[in-house]
Amino acid sequence: IKEADLPTTPNPDLRSKTFVVTEHGTIAVQMGNVAKHFHSAADEIQFIVEGTGTAWLGDRQVEIRPGMLLVIPRGTHHAGTVQTSGRFKAIAIKLPPQAPTDTTFVN
Repeated sequence: IKEADLPTTPNPDLRSKTFVVTEHGTIAVQMGNVAKHFHSAADEIQFIVEGTGTAWLGDRQVEIRPGMLLVIPRGTHHAGTVQTSGRFKAIAIKLPPQAPTDTTFVN
């Protein structure tokens, strides 16, 4: 899946397409970057497919690279990344499915 294959989102540097929707969770492919935010009612798991750099997870920056799995419990502030190579592409799993209003941006 190339970046051009993914629809744009309200976040100017993020593209995303949901491929699986069940009553228990969703699976999407995301590419790009998003400002620091959290989800109150959904846990998120991201499998990094492409790109290296750092991402905010809680109050610290973590190094990310292809093959990594990030577990982001609901309520945990997380954010886009500082790239060191390539654009970030991840498979994002939301458990339970994330409601359209369940993203709160923070400074």
